[in-house]
Amino acid sequence: MPSTSGQPDKANVQGLIIRGYSHPFSCHMLFKFPDNAGAAKFVTALLPYLQDARQWAEKPKRMLNIGLTYNGIITVKPSLAGHFFSPSFTEGPASSDPNGPQASLFDLGASAPENWWYKKFATDDIHAGVHVYALTSDDLTSLVVLVANAAEVAGVTELFPLNSGSGRLEQCELPDETVYFGYRDGIDNPDLGWPSDPSNTTPQDLNNFLIGYPPYNPGPTLGDAGVFAKDGCYNAFRIFYQDVEAFENFLDTNAPTVARATNKSLPDARGWLAAKLIGRWYNGSPLILSPNGPDPNTAGATAFSYAGDANGVQCPFSAHTRNANPRDEDVNPADAIIPRIARRGMPYGPPPKPPDYSGDRGLIGLFLVGDLASQFELVYSWMNQNIFSPLFSSDTQDAVLANRATPQADTSFTIPTQGAPVVIASLPQFLVTRGTAYFLLPSITTLRNIAAGTA
Repeated sequence: MPSTSGQPDKANVQGLIIRGYSHPFSCHMLFKFPDNAGAAKFVTALLPYLQDARQWAEKPKRMLNIGLTYNGIITVKPSLAGHFFSPSFTEGPASSDPNGPQASLFDLGASAPENWWYKKFATDDIHAGVHVYALTSDDLTSLVVLVANAAEVAGVTELFPLNSGSGRLEQCELPDETVYFGYRDGIDNPDLGWPSDPSNTTPQDLNNFLIGYPPYNPGPTLGDAGVFAKDGCYNAFRIFYQDVEAFENFLDTNAPTVARATNKSLPDARGWLAAKLIGRWYNGSPLILSPNGPDPNTAGATAFSYAGDANGVQCPFSAHTRNANPRDEDVNPADAIIPRIARRGMPYGPPPKPPDYSGDRGLIGLFLVGDLASQFELVYSWMNQNIFSPLFSSDTQDAVLANRATPQADTSFTIPTQGAPVVIASLPQFLVTRGTAYFLLPSITTLRNIAAGTA
């Protein structure tokens, strides 16, 4: 039941919201409901495997969490249509509204919404996402089969977003928690905790993510929509294709120039350039703490500041990690409260076998927020156009994640050094958006009410 105290009951909150899971196997399944009765029957079958946010004594062998899009919600409860949900959520990420989500996401060219999901279905067709996690491949397969069978029995249509493999978004476990560009991932992904003083909250506290708690109070908070959403959290579910061949070719092509400019060996210049793009060395050492090379003592470190690097010599301004979380550096007054995003990410698709880079592979990103526009979309706009800080003099971009087709974008990449800067004239497109959907991860109570037909 929803908490009547000042803080949430973890038994009513989906576990994915509060902490990142470390299960090595996962599958992220998409569905379309026929009607509210079909949705109720489907959710009923999944409830025994639904994981809440309480600390477990023993890690579950298999479990799942459930999200609903706006179209899914109004299929389940038609009376909520048009009631209090934010424009970003109701319009969805593929909206053509010039002031909508795409004004920040800039999914253009190959990443355009009309190309998402390999054109097999429309984003508006997605009603639910089921995130399945397991300790073994067999455990995952058994629960995925159960979910798929439950959908078939309930008349729910499974949507298959990929052309390869099973067509589902299945996690591919890579060595040392890396992603396909070679970097260690999932570093700055802390568990979300309740603030000791809710009147003095900070952007990483749980009440900035969980709906219905002051003082942040992400909505909806009123009427039936407020009851439905209480103890829930939004999930910007985003699939990126990683062009590994383009990334590796970029490093190979530019390493000689870097080597000449920095007096480094070719291998060292290549690793240095890769670190400058992301803001960390391959092992996870942040450039701010380890500017001269990777250090096992700082691998995965998160306690550092950019305030002492106002010229970008240690970490370039457009490095990905500096864009995604500028920490305590100067930002424009309108962006003075730097939002946080809880990201749960994992690679998908088979590894390449150079020189053969064919196949679909990349990242499954679950970006959890209390408000899509002021958290997820705002930070994404910073990556497409680095104009959130007075440190920038032009519309430069995130060195890895940005869409190079963003209007008026400066696609160059400047790496300040103690001497002359190293300037890359133009960055290629490293990522392509394969699809995006906005989900609400409802409370356990809301999901039980859906199953009972009383939502």
